[in-house]
Amino acid sequence: MISLLVSVLVSGVQLLLVYRQQVFNAEQQLDDIGSGIVPSLSASLWLVDSDRVDLLLDGLIKYPGVVYVELDSEGRRETRGKPIATPALQRTYPLSYEQTGRFPLGRLYIAVDKGFIITRLWNESLRVALSTLAGLGTASLMLLLLFRGWVTRHLEHMASYARNIGIDQLEKQLTLERPPRRWPDEIDQMAAAFNQLRERIVEDMAKRDRQEHELQAYRDHLESLVRLRTMTLQEQAIQLESQKLELQRLAHTDSLTGLSNRRDFLEHLENAIRCSREEDPPLCVLMLDIDHFKAINDDHGHAVGDRALVALADTCRQQLRDGDNIGRLGGEEFGIVLPQTRIDSAEPVADRLREALSGVRVPDANGGTLGFTVSIGLAQRSGPWESASELLLRADRALYQAKREGRNRVIVAPLAHPHD
Repeated sequence: MISLLVSVLVSGVQLLLVYRQQVFNAEQQLDDIGSGIVPSLSASLWLVDSDRVDLLLDGLIKYPGVVYVELDSEGRRETRGKPIATPALQRTYPLSYEQTGRFPLGRLYIAVDKGFIITRLWNESLRVALSTLAGLGTASLMLLLLFRGWVTRHLEHMASYARNIGIDQLEKQLTLERPPRRWPDEIDQMAAAFNQLRERIVEDMAKRDRQEHELQAYRDHLESLVRLRTMTLQEQAIQLESQKLELQRLAHTDSLTGLSNRRDFLEHLENAIRCSREEDPPLCVLMLDIDHFKAINDDHGHAVGDRALVALADTCRQQLRDGDNIGRLGGEEFGIVLPQTRIDSAEPVADRLREALSGVRVPDANGGTLGFTVSIGLAQRSGPWESASELLLRADRALYQAKREGRNRVIVAPLAHPHD
């Protein structure tokens, strides 16, 4: 009788929980509609896509338990299903478009019928009743079997052993106080299985400890390899970056003098001309050439000639401004770009360079010193129509005129005209 009353009470509690669960499921379904269907419906209303709006309304009325759907949007009212006086659940969703702001579009009303929840509750009640009856019968049968032979006392002993057991007590075996000279029963089998489980736990713990030590050793080894590999990669990256910078420097620098090579000099000249074309500042170019350089190489050797070239480069760097650019164009020929400089300011610069270079002395092969002079051709850019090659050509012609007139002098090229 007590078991029956307990079963009825448990069944009542289960039915209450089932009813709440069904109501929760229906509310969850309405929440899913709000998060999934309502944004699509708002977007369709915004795009005035009537076909998609109808399709979404037709889909909503087919949701389980939904009996009535009403759309009210800017004077447009559409319904699906039949309205009911007392729905189990109802929900009104505001419709708006929120991509570039918030634009109200209307509302959507959905009603859920009580009959849907009651039907599910009835089906679930039958399942709970059948489950309760089955559980009651099974529990009664188990009680009859367990209580046979004072099973409860031994189960309590095993439960106490299980509650109090720890890592330090795993070595202690479970023993039961049973009468001697009898056939083993289910309790003995359970105790034996419990002891077998205890032995497997001890073995598994020992195995786990060994595996953890092995794993830690392997992890430490991998970390050391990773650190070593990381350091190697970092060193390689530094070396590659250094090599890259060196290659970039070599690609733009003359290896003997450290000045810009011909390509880098021409790039500087093109950039200066581009700035001159955009802002219209003055621009001058100097072409330098060591006088009788072939005789220096023939009489004193190429090493002395290289010293003369290096000395020329060092002296020019000291005499020129930070914004000026000097480059070795080939052999003993050098070019200088003087941005934002007019011819009346560039000519004193050229004379100062010529005088400074005429006083330079380099060691010769016999323990003495050797001096040299330079000839300079100077040209100012005539206008925005003149290209870099045309400007260099005029400066080069002025240089050769200086050579013809006796060397160790500066010749200024006359301005060119567009038809020249």
